Amino acid sequence: KSMKTMKMFFYSLSFLILISCQQAEQTAENSYEPQSYTDAAYDEQYAEEQNQNQLQSKETAPEDGMNEEGEPQTFNRKLIKNGRIGFHTADLDKTYKNILKVTEHYNAYVSSDENHKNHGELRHEIMIRIPSKDFDKFVEAIGKGVNEFDYREIQTQDVTAEYLDVEAGIKTKKEMESRYLAILQKAKTVTEMLEIERQLGEVRGEIELVEGRLRFLKNQVSFSTLNISFYKEVPYQGNRFRNRLADSFYSGWSNLLSFIIGIIHLWPFLILFGFGFFAFRRFRKRSKVKV
Repeated sequence: KSMKTMKMFFYSLSFLILISCQQAEQTAENSYEPQSYTDAAYDEQYAEEQNQNQLQSKETAPEDGMNEEGEPQTFNRKLIKNGRIGFHTADLDKTYKNILKVTEHYNAYVSSDENHKNHGELRHEIMIRIPSKDFDKFVEAIGKGVNEFDYREIQTQDVTAEYLDVEAGIKTKKEMESRYLAILQKAKTVTEMLEIERQLGEVRGEIELVEGRLRFLKNQVSFSTLNISFYKEVPYQGNRFRNRLADSFYSGWSNLLSFIIGIIHLWPFLILFGFGFFAFRRFRKRSKVKV
């Protein structure tokens, strides 16, 4: 009886152990499946969010050459604007003072100022440098008291491409200068140092040239140039005999100088002509001797 009791206890214990193992496996499987499902769901959600972000960025990103409002982008172009005007005036002094007044009003300055006295007229020529933004207003202000222009020419040159190229060239040269300086610090021999310093000097010289060109472009873009020529007719006093005689002597002397200069320009042909004439004379003398 005791043996049967032991066997029943053993079988019961084994059965309980087997059931416990099966429950543990099921618990482990159940605990693993939600975890794997969670990871897969996270990956799908992340991928979906990325796709949505890409779609939103494509929708909100401006197209090439367009701003966020869908309007064309405007570039800060670099323009050089110059002009020349000429006109007649009844009062040179009044016109000159008016030009200086307008020049001061628009913060411009006089670059050159010349007076000429020709036959029958007095002419005044001024070169004005004007801030580019006020160029058109300046020309309009000068032309208010003018009835008719003898000529009025305005020219605009777009130097945007050259301006950008020069800026890019300066940036590239300065980066090269920085690399040479870094290499110079690592040089071990005097020969290497001298060679690097030589190349560094060449690069710095190129940088100075390009920076000079950039300064010139900036100056031309910032200030426009206007050449103003105005004149007044005056009685010509050249009808008197003495003045006419003096003008004749002056014209004759000028023509003589022009003739001499013209002959000097023909000196190669004169030499060829001299050699030809000399050869021809020798040939004729020999022909006479044979006869």
